[in-house]
Amino acid sequence: RKVVKIKTADFDELLAEGTALLALAGKDSPRLDAEILLSHALGIDRLELPLYAPLKIGHSAENLYVYGDHINRRAAGEPVAYIIGKKEFYKSAFFVNRSVMIPRPETEEMVEAILNRFDGHRRISLLDVGAGCGCIALSLVLERPDWKITACDVSPDALLVAKQNARNLGAGNVEFTLSDLFDAVNGKFDLIVSNPPYVDEKLSDTLQVEVREYEPSVALFAGDGGMKVIKTLVDRAADYLEPGGVFYCEIGYDQKEKVEKHFDENVWTDVEFSRDLAGNWRTVTAVCGMK
Repeated sequence: RKVVKIKTADFDELLAEGTALLALAGKDSPRLDAEILLSHALGIDRLELPLYAPLKIGHSAENLYVYGDHINRRAAGEPVAYIIGKKEFYKSAFFVNRSVMIPRPETEEMVEAILNRFDGHRRISLLDVGAGCGCIALSLVLERPDWKITACDVSPDALLVAKQNARNLGAGNVEFTLSDLFDAVNGKFDLIVSNPPYVDEKLSDTLQVEVREYEPSVALFAGDGGMKVIKTLVDRAADYLEPGGVFYCEIGYDQKEKVEKHFDENVWTDVEFSRDLAGNWRTVTAVCGMK
């Protein structure tokens, strides 16, 4: 790839140059990306850029090198979150690297729905299947510290990231388990939540380079038209739920009808689907009716 060298030490020109380079590379939010990358290179908050950036820029030429490297990586397609090593989710900043998916705003809505449904008066046992960076499990336990939460993932590297986030956020009461879905899980829970891989693996070439080439495929793609993992979750989740326990699962925008057909009415009740803020079907909720 072409290596772009930042040619100026002037604050306004730095932002303008970085923005222009990212716009030329076809990025959707070039100015915002440039601001985030410059603030990270300088070690200051983005809102502090106009006040402190000129001082920081003049202090060290290393800052310019780092900023130029950030711009090059972003222009090549690397997501901003991986470059700066963090992503805001719900009320916290989560450490992320290429071992985990970058948390999405749609998943925040599932966290909010769970918190609205279960207040803090009852101690809930919860299983997060496919925890990734831990954004769901840790966001919940920070709001409900009395809950007993188990977070599992098939990827050892993802669990390392989740554990690091637990330490960074001071989140206790979370047990991390290496498990391929339910394979190493024991016991029963009041609540099971999952944001599984649900993108049809045949569609990988149609995705943005940011997703296709940088995010972990094991967390994105599933066979059977994207339904393979969701079907397994629906088939097995009831065995790990207490009677009356609730299952939450994120789904693809076009999967509602396929998912709906897969719930056995002898096992599940109150199957409901919710739309995200963009109006797409995004979450299915069901109650375990088994006794």
